[in-house]
Amino acid sequence: MNRFCLFLLPVAALLASCSKTTEDKAKLAVQDFVRTRASEPSNYFGEKFRFRPYTKRDSLLYVAEMAQINGLPAPPAPTPADSVRIGTLVYHSYRDQMRNGIMVQDSGEFVARPNGTVRNLVAESIRRKRLAAK
Repeated sequence: MNRFCLFLLPVAALLASCSKTTEDKAKLAVQDFVRTRASEPSNYFGEKFRFRPYTKRDSLLYVAEMAQINGLPAPPAPTPADSVRIGTLVYHSYRDQMRNGIMVQDSGEFVARPNGTVRNLVAESIRRKRLAAK
């Protein structure tokens, strides 16, 4: 029995180390999302990734900014209960080689949800400029 337990302990540790982290899952989801929108999926070259938790509060603040930019009524203000994490905000820069051989560098802000869905956000720098112009 002791030998069996000694065998299972390293196997369990190995299996635990193989599981993907939340950031790994978000990175893969965003890579798939961007790759399918590239000029050719094989011409997508991922570069940098930055991650941070994305909460319901972040989502409500984003919707409020977009409503203000578009002249729409604001949604309800976030409450303390809205601090629940609903995904991962991913800042991603990448290159896309066009069919004519020209390499284009781009970046984006994405929210990757735990179920694997990805939503492309309007970049914060663009939102700030549009809000300042209002």
